[in-house]
Amino acid sequence: MRQEQSAQRLSILSLSLAAASILVCSTSLVPTAAYGAPVAQTTAEQRRAAHDLDRLFGEEMKMAGVKLKWHGERLTEDTIYALALTGASWEPAWGKETMFSLAWGEARKVPALNKRNQRGRDIITTEVAGLYQSKQYRKLVETATSSFSLDEIGVDVNLKQWVGDSLLHLGQPEQAFPIFAAPFEPSPADSRSAEYNRRFREEALVSAERAGLRKEVIAFTLSLVLDPDTEDPKPDLKRIGILEQAGVDFDRVLLGILQSPERLRGLPTYFYAAADLMAYRASPRLFPFLLQLADSSDVYLKSRALVGLGMVAFHSRGAEGSDRTDQIIYAIPREYGISSGERKLVERTLRDAIASDKYRVRAAAALAIGLIGDPESEVTLQKLTKDRAYIMLAENGERSKTRRVLFPVRMAAAAALERFGVRVDAGGGTFSGRDLDKARHGGSDESMDHRNLRKEVGSLITISPIDSATAVPFR
Repeated sequence: MRQEQSAQRLSILSLSLAAASILVCSTSLVPTAAYGAPVAQTTAEQRRAAHDLDRLFGEEMKMAGVKLKWHGERLTEDTIYALALTGASWEPAWGKETMFSLAWGEARKVPALNKRNQRGRDIITTEVAGLYQSKQYRKLVETATSSFSLDEIGVDVNLKQWVGDSLLHLGQPEQAFPIFAAPFEPSPADSRSAEYNRRFREEALVSAERAGLRKEVIAFTLSLVLDPDTEDPKPDLKRIGILEQAGVDFDRVLLGILQSPERLRGLPTYFYAAADLMAYRASPRLFPFLLQLADSSDVYLKSRALVGLGMVAFHSRGAEGSDRTDQIIYAIPREYGISSGERKLVERTLRDAIASDKYRVRAAAALAIGLIGDPESEVTLQKLTKDRAYIMLAENGERSKTRRVLFPVRMAAAAALERFGVRVDAGGGTFSGRDLDKARHGGSDESMDHRNLRKEVGSLITISPIDSATAVPFR
């Protein structure tokens, strides 16, 4: 059951991004090429691509609420946009529990082509495996499809890979796509479900690209950006750039997710992922929404908004000190030159955050202060390097007496101080016995502080080196 405060509706973000008072400069959404190099795309080309995309998804946007059987409050235009582009309202591959997961198939429920016992099935599967190893793709497809139904092939992780890959080698991506996009049955004895889920979504995306399935390309690309299913993944700038080049207003997708009602199927699962990416790519266009999100009762959303505000208010220190920000955030900040009034709003928000009783909020405020780089804030950061909050991680299992101790706020303050040319030891490390007691002495154990966090929401996207110390338990 959600905590009352963390269940607060994100109605503060109900304003449509298209109607934001801050105008978007022509370079704010310049896409990135497939290999990371900026693409020179004129405003006219951007508008044309966006218009073509709106036509492509026009019917899906119109019918999004109907297809989801939504009878609640009126959905915002941005949420409808996000529902259509992510495929939440129309892509049959997405599961009901976790939207971008294909790991929800059940072999016993799919129709079989032939009746056979397990031994007979194993014999045919072994034959198909041998054909795949010898690269006899045409014979493999003929053998598999004459022995198994397409549903049986799609639900089995091995048959799915062998048959789908063979169809791609044979130049038949239209047939490969439904194989890769079909839900598969995860094995309780196999811990690689996340790996399979990502691999099959990637293969489905390749198939859709080759087959010219534009809607599916957008939906599967967004799925891989929002739910990478990999360890320590940074934002996928390559795929985000490809989406924007195709006409996708990526900021609008993120805002649409954050605006979605919590009872809506699919999108709310990615509140935190959207907040990660919004903070990472923060710009003046998103300033009003970041400022409002910083008032959220949800600790994670509030923390990411603070980092985003730091990105928007970033000031280059130049000769004054180090402009190294890689210890604060993986993005490369850009100096926008916001107004003095907006800067005062940010400063006031950060002052309140420093006084928070939530260590995640204090850590995020320290990162934001470091990004802004105001010389007068060095004293504040020095005070934060003495923050008492720590967490303990049992990296070798709960039975081990060894623990890794981290001081999240100290880590954030130390990272921020590097911009001022100041190096501080944040403390922490791996300890046991008396050394562990000594490391914890005088501190405040916040390891189990999950207050004001959504239990069913998480994100595997990392945007800062200190995310390891502030991560939210996920699923």
